Amino acid sequence: MVAELQFEQKFIGLSRVYSYTNEMQVTKQRVRSNLLDKEPAPLAICRGHAAVAFVISDINSPSLTLCAKAPHLRKHAGEVSLPGGKVELSDNSTMSAALRELEEETGLRLTAEHSLGYLNPIESLYQLSVTPCVFWSDDLLIGKPREQEIARVFSMPMAEFLSQPPIFEVSQHRSPAVWMPRWAYENEEIWGLTALIIRDFFQTVLADPMILNRPSMP
Repeated sequence: MVAELQFEQKFIGLSRVYSYTNEMQVTKQRVRSNLLDKEPAPLAICRGHAAVAFVISDINSPSLTLCAKAPHLRKHAGEVSLPGGKVELSDNSTMSAALRELEEETGLRLTAEHSLGYLNPIESLYQLSVTPCVFWSDDLLIGKPREQEIARVFSMPMAEFLSQPPIFEVSQHRSPAVWMPRWAYENEEIWGLTALIIRDFFQTVLADPMILNRPSMP
């Protein structure tokens, strides 16, 4: 059960951040009941299709599996992302693509039995329609980098996204410009498309379209 949301608001520069005072829990049942149970169609406006694995593990302290990109990459160097990539012709479905990328990047091997459903697709800056596939493991999963492009695999407690006030920054790379949350955890910065997907997850699962949004200035 998720406790009723209570929060205090304060401003940092031009951004408003939340300081949550009530514990909010993410449970397997709540996640499953609020996700899409059928694979959504890719966004028609996009020129390609990608999938990411949104893996929650550890029933005692649900945590999200994240990857830190290697610093030598020409694109996305050092960025934190969800395991994922383009859907290949050899993939039977979006879910199979997410599972394949998860194993290739982190060594974690899950199956369709771990699936809880899907979030709505979101457009990337490279005009890819990205479908988040949500998976759950009661056991804590500890991944390890399996590809040169991955420097680190780590888990961030889901509660941390709610208890830590996100800083909101305006993105000029999207049209129209949008305010995006940013979190810091274990010397890593979670922002960009990954942050938007995480925000969408909480808005969907907690059935609150305003949560983790930057409210209007008074």
